[in-house]
Amino acid sequence: MRPVHILLALIVCIAWGLNAVAGKIGVTYFPPVFFTALRFVFVLMCLLPWLKPVPGQWSVLIPAVFFMGGLHFALIFSGVKYSDASTMAIVNQLYVPISVLLAMVWLDESVPLRRWAGIALAFCGVVVFSLDAGHRTHVLGLTLLILDAVAMAIGTVLLRKLSGVSPFVMQGWMAVLGIPFLFATSFVFETGQIASLSTVPWQAWAALAYTVICGSLIGHTGYYVLLQHYEVSLVGSVLLLGPVFGVLGGVAFLGEPFTPMIVLGAAMTLFGVGIVLRRTNFRALEPAEGV
Repeated sequence: MRPVHILLALIVCIAWGLNAVAGKIGVTYFPPVFFTALRFVFVLMCLLPWLKPVPGQWSVLIPAVFFMGGLHFALIFSGVKYSDASTMAIVNQLYVPISVLLAMVWLDESVPLRRWAGIALAFCGVVVFSLDAGHRTHVLGLTLLILDAVAMAIGTVLLRKLSGVSPFVMQGWMAVLGIPFLFATSFVFETGQIASLSTVPWQAWAALAYTVICGSLIGHTGYYVLLQHYEVSLVGSVLLLGPVFGVLGGVAFLGEPFTPMIVLGAAMTLFGVGIVLRRTNFRALEPAEGV
């Protein structure tokens, strides 16, 4: 990677890692899907000047932004409501080995035995992590976060098929298509949305602002820029640093536990993902148009 892209990857790691903390704070006061819908509203307001049609890309763009946008965020913030920031930061990394499996099926990529071993180790790490005594009441949250990893993996594979779509355009359409889905889902399955707008403390609004500015406008934009310059496996391996900031942020700002089982499960998961991503050569890609 070029030095500027290494710096960008580090910024994404910090932005996404601490986004787990901001998300946990936000969904403590807002209904989680409603919180996500508000995030998309503010993202769209920021990106309206860049919103434009993408002829010839709709068949890939629409499912890509659905899985990577509305569905991904609804699941991840619902999951963190019933879990914690540390769990969110670690379990979310399962999207990497899952995306390898999907790429093998959809993109005809071969998966050597070494990668199968890494995938197995990563899933075993999540099992160990979930057996921690402090997390046994978080079964629903863990399930939602694993489903989120699947949604993010599907979105990642679909994004690899896009070309000539700038990150801001992509995020703009993600917000446009995600807002109706998220508001509809929230008002069907959640309560207290309107009341929360006038009763939540400033910390909740600060958390929402962080997810908009750092999580989306900085984090996701940086992620898409890296994907348009480098292979997914290289980008994913660099971004494995993100959970470190997420776990440490949860411990520092939320007082979350840091037990030996968490350490063991997290280490197994990250090491397994690292095995999946380990390669001997990485090839820089031609940047997409508009990057």
